[in-house]
Amino acid sequence: MDTVREKDIEADDWTEQDLLTRELALDRLAEDVAETEAALAALRGRADPDPDAVDLLERRLRALASSRANIAT
Repeated sequence: MDTVREKDIEADDWTEQDLLTRELALDRLAEDVAETEAALAALRGRADPDPDAVDLLERRLRALASSRANIAT
C-alpha cells in the first residue's frame, strides 16, 4: 500500500487560530463570570449567607478576572 505524505508547510500559521481560541476563551470566561456573579448575588440575598461560600465565589470571581486579563493581553 502506497502512502502519500504531504509536505509540511515551512511555518504553521497559528496567529489566526490563536485569535479565535482567545476569543472563545474570553466568551466562556464572560459566561462563567455572569453565572458566578448571579450565584453570589443569590447567596448574599439569603437571610444568613454562608461566609465560606461567599468567600469561595468571591475568590472564583477574582481568578476569572485574572484569567481574562491574562488572555486579553
